[in-house]
Amino acid sequence: MNDRLTRALNGDLPDQVPFLPAIYEHKGWFIGETPSAVARDAHLLTTALQAEYERVQPDALIVGIDVYNIEAEAIGCSVNYYDGNDTSVPAIGSSGAVFQGTEGVASLRMPDPQKDGRMPLNLEAARNIVRLLAKEIPIRGAVSGPFSLAAHLAGPGKFFLLTMMQPDLVKDLLKFASEVIKQYGKAFIELGCGVIMFDSHASPDLLPPQMYRELVLPPTQEVIRYFRGLGLQHVPLIIGGNTTKILDAYLETDANNILCDTKADAKEFREKCAKTRRAFRRNIDSSDFLQVNSDEAHDRALNSLEESGGYPGFILGTAVLPYGTPLSHLTAMREAIQEYKKRTASV
Repeated sequence: MNDRLTRALNGDLPDQVPFLPAIYEHKGWFIGETPSAVARDAHLLTTALQAEYERVQPDALIVGIDVYNIEAEAIGCSVNYYDGNDTSVPAIGSSGAVFQGTEGVASLRMPDPQKDGRMPLNLEAARNIVRLLAKEIPIRGAVSGPFSLAAHLAGPGKFFLLTMMQPDLVKDLLKFASEVIKQYGKAFIELGCGVIMFDSHASPDLLPPQMYRELVLPPTQEVIRYFRGLGLQHVPLIIGGNTTKILDAYLETDANNILCDTKADAKEFREKCAKTRRAFRRNIDSSDFLQVNSDEAHDRALNSLEESGGYPGFILGTAVLPYGTPLSHLTAMREAIQEYKKRTASV
């Protein structure tokens, strides 16, 4: 296996900056299928992952489409899917929550990753892609973070109210969510996958930084340490938004690969990650990639690479790519990495 990403995660200088574009619903585009179709079919998801590997050449693959819905759906939340040619992303609707806040957390059913919801489907795709590509590229199963899962179970609006009015109940719900995530992540690990945890509902754009430290940090640490105890060396934690505001706590989660999203301060990330020997993925803004040309994608990537300052743990990423993003944009970003490599090698 190419050890480029592993070297960056270990704080060693890789042969070039790793490339990890955020490809989730866009996976379906590679095989001419909608996100709803691929999200409900293990064969299509496997085929889409193969196509992503062959056409994009990323430095890791993530098993997942609508990554925040899987555990919540397995517990009982209802997910809206879209038929025909509708390329909307599956989502938990406003009436899809299963926890009203008036009952105890004990009323929630612990799902079985081998039986419930689409957990088995994602595990089947992971098993397939590990068999096909594990010798070529790191493969990670997508799991929710504790706060995001709890928010889906209660409904985000109601859950944020509960954090202020019933913090003890919220802590119980976070504990339950953590156990669900542990079991789902363990199932991926047993297949030879890594895991990557998504918890953007805990973004400081939504949650006060002090509340992150008090409510979110402890269960997040617990889950990551559990995965490490199962032998997983690298556990990425993805939190979107301006996480500069929670960077110290973010580094305390024990995740060794964190996200510097488009709004965050790359310089501060570089300085603090260097002190703790942590890797970080720097996202470029890709929200308008259906409107801009590949030259713009190239320039954004090159500007982001300049922000790295040669830091060994720097990883080039994107915000979530819109369904239908032209392949030329991804090629242009890879070309920017090569250009940056040549430029720095000559200095």
